[in-house]
Amino acid sequence: MTPIFRFSRLLVHGIVGGLTALALLFGAPIEPCRADIVHNTVERYLQKHRAAGDQPNSLIHQSSPYLLQHAYNPVQWHPWGEQAFALAREQDKPIFLSICYSTCYWCHVMAQESFENVAIAAILNKDFVAVKLDREERPDIDDVYMAATQLVNGYGGWPMTVFLNHDLEPFHAGVYYPPETTDDSIGLSELLLKVADLWRNDRARIDRVSAQLTLQIKAAADESVAGGTIDPQVKWRAFEQIGATYDSEFGGFGAAPKFPRPGKLLFLLDVAASNGERAQRALAMARDTLVAMARGGLYDQVGGGFHRYAVDAQWQVPHFEKMLYTQALISLVHVRLYQIEPDPAYREIAAATLDFVLREMRDPDGGFYSALDASSQRPDQSGSSAEGAYYLWSADQLKSLLSEAEWALVSDYYGIEADGNIHSDPHGAFEGLNILHVSDAYRERRLGETEAALIAGARQKLFRERSKRPRPHLDDKVITAWNGMMISALTAAAATFEESRYLEAAENAAAFIRDHLLDPETGRLYRRLRGGEAGIDATLADYAWTVHGLLALYRESNQRSWLKLAQQLTEQQLQSFYDEGTGGFFESGADRNVLFRSKSVYDGALPAPNAIAVENLIILAKLTGAKRWQQKANETLSAFAGSINSNPAGASWMLTQIEPGDMPKQRSAVESD
Repeated sequence: MTPIFRFSRLLVHGIVGGLTALALLFGAPIEPCRADIVHNTVERYLQKHRAAGDQPNSLIHQSSPYLLQHAYNPVQWHPWGEQAFALAREQDKPIFLSICYSTCYWCHVMAQESFENVAIAAILNKDFVAVKLDREERPDIDDVYMAATQLVNGYGGWPMTVFLNHDLEPFHAGVYYPPETTDDSIGLSELLLKVADLWRNDRARIDRVSAQLTLQIKAAADESVAGGTIDPQVKWRAFEQIGATYDSEFGGFGAAPKFPRPGKLLFLLDVAASNGERAQRALAMARDTLVAMARGGLYDQVGGGFHRYAVDAQWQVPHFEKMLYTQALISLVHVRLYQIEPDPAYREIAAATLDFVLREMRDPDGGFYSALDASSQRPDQSGSSAEGAYYLWSADQLKSLLSEAEWALVSDYYGIEADGNIHSDPHGAFEGLNILHVSDAYRERRLGETEAALIAGARQKLFRERSKRPRPHLDDKVITAWNGMMISALTAAAATFEESRYLEAAENAAAFIRDHLLDPETGRLYRRLRGGEAGIDATLADYAWTVHGLLALYRESNQRSWLKLAQQLTEQQLQSFYDEGTGGFFESGADRNVLFRSKSVYDGALPAPNAIAVENLIILAKLTGAKRWQQKANETLSAFAGSINSNPAGASWMLTQIEPGDMPKQRSAVESD
């Protein structure tokens, strides 16, 4: 299961009446057990079923790789939309909503266990209207029902399982469910039968719960107020909050699972650049976290690039997905670190990560694909797939590939063990395997010239050998926001490292968005492109990050066309998302079919889009001299002042745009000359 984070138990226990009873009746979802699955690419999956003459469901007409992965399930899935909602009303059935994305390992597990299960499919088809949603295409919908899932359970994640009434209000939500009931969790089949019975025989109870749950998640959806003043000491309070959660032993913030937190890291580097009394501690926290991440298994020591998060506190064992946004944001932070402390090691990590993206995630026309799967076929077992199979090694495999001198150093440097070095393995999935991570013995010293040459040669051999393995599934849709992030990262690297190839790649990606994801007649952006088809109205994040990248390009290339396009898109962003009542930007457009429009300043796995929008407005005001851009930035900051003052560490990226009284404002990486 892909976890998010756990809310406090006070929040969970604060849920009113019927909601608590319903959650207890259904039982909490559990951490998933081990499962082996067969996971093909989308094309192979579709070809196999077509060749067999199988009949698809309604998802066959979609372009999302995730939805297409379920097009031949026995479940009669429908895409999110009015057609499915009308069918639910017509047949008087509840909506079973399943939300995930194509590179999620545990989503594949639940698909094989439950959605390819004929008996479970029969229940879903008889008593529900089943709807599938790609969270990467519709993050606004995902946000709504993730809020419900977290409220019901105290945590959230994917695969997400939500039950809705005809007003699209949730009345129960969970994550992974096993197909049948176990000692620890209700099974999906039993859960479906109980929900169907309640729908038929106790609709009043469901109505009470859906109303209560919807009221609570709507109340938390808007973090803005009508005007406010930001506490002059807010950055220092944020600094202390972040410091209180800092893991001084292993780096990072909080306990396992550990996610890269680019907003917090950028904030700390912003403080570090101030040369104030907190600068050295801020630099140490950011630097030590980034170094720990790069030395751990979170970083692909052979091919470059970062996995999405670590399941342990030491950053050793990752969840093996590689997301485009992870590469962009971690690279951007590494570039910023290098600007403050120009250690070649930081440049090497940033460059290797960007080079991985250019090599393995770039569309031929210049855009960037979304993600690589966590799982792939095992090299030694044809047809069987496993999480991390592409990246893991047995000691015997390594020894047979390397020279005697290379093996002697590699086994010590990467902590290789004969029986495997992955000790955080609750599901027994990695028995006898090793993940390459810099061992403790080498964390405090640099390699000598001879040692470095041996490690470099060994990496080349391992890279060539690994390239022969079955590759993880590539989600080849292009997401506008994530491409904007990559444009920003590439441009920052080009400026800082004086690498023209990064600038060229950034310009090609910007041209890709302009030519393929921008409607020339309306001036509106689309969020996604796949197979030459652009679609789905862009969110605030898509506009904000595209503008962020375009402004970076203009500052580096001095091509006014990029500045002009950034201004045009910002005007469209104001028309589509700005709240003239209280200020700030809604994260989705008014014409979206969602339960509510959220407006947030807090960072999650990705920075808050409002923070990026404010940064863009401030830069535009400086570049053009137009005071109205600064006015909109000030209005947005004022709108979120209460939330920022209440939890400043949660708004870390936004705080990089706030000037405290005793510290001069520093330029962000994207503004660097």
